[in-house]
Amino acid sequence: MAKFGLEVISVNAGILKNINLSLREGEIGVVFGPNGAGKTTLLNAISGIIPIRKGKIKINGRDVTNAPPENRNIAYIFQNLALFPHLTVYENVAFPLRIKKEQNIDKKTNSILNKLGIYTLKNRFPGKLSGGEKQRVAIARALVSNPDILLLDEPFSSLDFEMRKFIRQEFINIIKSYQITTLFVTHDPYEAEEIADIIFTIKNGEIQNNDSFTINKLNVKKLKPLTGGMAIADFGEFSLVVPVCEPDLTRSYIAEFPADSIYISSYKPPVPTLNTIKGKILSSNKAGERIILKLQISNQVITGNIPAYMWDEIKGQNVFVIIKFRGIKIKEA
Repeated sequence: MAKFGLEVISVNAGILKNINLSLREGEIGVVFGPNGAGKTTLLNAISGIIPIRKGKIKINGRDVTNAPPENRNIAYIFQNLALFPHLTVYENVAFPLRIKKEQNIDKKTNSILNKLGIYTLKNRFPGKLSGGEKQRVAIARALVSNPDILLLDEPFSSLDFEMRKFIRQEFINIIKSYQITTLFVTHDPYEAEEIADIIFTIKNGEIQNNDSFTINKLNVKKLKPLTGGMAIADFGEFSLVVPVCEPDLTRSYIAEFPADSIYISSYKPPVPTLNTIKGKILSSNKAGERIILKLQISNQVITGNIPAYMWDEIKGQNVFVIIKFRGIKIKEA
């Protein structure tokens, strides 16, 4: 059984109230929520930058609650990346090794520069790098000293959409190859969905019911390609139009979509609407200001949610379920 790489137990710090979360070794967790929710405060508490009033923090089973930041073996990538402008790429990456007075600094630094494809940039200064190159340098500096935990505070927020999408996938591949326990902060639901093994939704300093960000997964029986990067996904008794480019029709696929990408109404849309299916509410559970619903659509059960104020309008009724096209991802099974 996998061990816990990170445990946050009943922690109060700053705005945070009774925070409980855990990540298994090598797992990527995402803390998702709006500005001011306490996301950065949580990272600062875990890293030891700010003290906690109550609770415990454990890393690989070791209680680090009262340990100073330098004794926690944590790497932290800040929103602005915090690269030293007066140091070259090589010097930035080697910096944590020099601080720790480690051996074989040159070998370790050049090795990770090679692995991340930035060895040829080693003599450049940060001011001469593109946004994507700066991201890779920051990740290399974070990983070079082999930390137990990696913390990231919205590191891709300054990049444009296309670059963010590319860097995210590259980041996932790197972190998975190193099998490092990672906690990543974002306010972007699509980023959270793409990166996370597990998502923690935070609001007003409290972790919300995680069912509000459940990822629904349905087995696709057949894909029929359409033009424009779309396809019809057949699930047996119903079908959805999904975004997909040139699928390999010899492979099996799964459709994934988060609970937040589902719109639920007691009324049929007045005009034909993509991916509208008749559904039935099986159960409901109040979670803060939202109601988590288990829904049956044909022979499948999925999770959705609605604002609490809408509950009186639809409870006890059959509903129409609209699964948003942009929220669906098609992955190989």
